[in-house]
Amino acid sequence: MIDKTADQNDERLIFYTTKDIAQMLGCSIPTARKLFYRKDGPAVIRVGKNYKVERRAFEAWCREKHV
Repeated sequence: MIDKTADQNDERLIFYTTKDIAQMLGCSIPTARKLFYRKDGPAVIRVGKNYKVERRAFEAWCREKHV
């Protein structure tokens, strides 16, 4: 679930799941999962079978790629 109350100055570590990424980009979950396998994608953490990306890393990647 995306935390809509988090702002840019928030020091907490917030992670997005593939479902969160799919929702934000307006794509399917399998398409969002492909983002995690890209060599130029944001830094990804694997937790068990699940992949997560830190909020700031994803936002920086989006700014760099102009998504």
